[in-house]
Amino acid sequence: MRANTMAKHLMIALAIALLVLASGWLPAQENCTYRKDALGNMRYQCDSGEQGTLRKDAFGHWNDNRTGNRYRKDSLGNYRSSDGEEVWRKDSLGNWRDREGRRCREDALGNLVCE
Repeated sequence: MRANTMAKHLMIALAIALLVLASGWLPAQENCTYRKDALGNMRYQCDSGEQGTLRKDAFGHWNDNRTGNRYRKDSLGNYRSSDGEEVWRKDSLGNWRDREGRRCREDALGNLVCE
């Protein structure tokens, strides 16, 4: 009984240690700025140099030309990516937040700035 409990504690400690170490390997969130163009598309530029365009189709879905993801609005008003990895929701202050805690807000020029 005691050996079984010790083994469980050891496994939990090992899992926590791996999570702490792995967090250092995860890529940092990049900062991006989104600007609406004359056609109503959202063009974005990130600090890492990546750029792309989100185009809205006839069904109201946003398509990302760089990643190939499609963002669909669900019944709660959240936008979910086609690969299931990203979910964006609007908070009570009008900011957009993703599942990982990144926040996007509108600046004084009307651009959407993500941090």
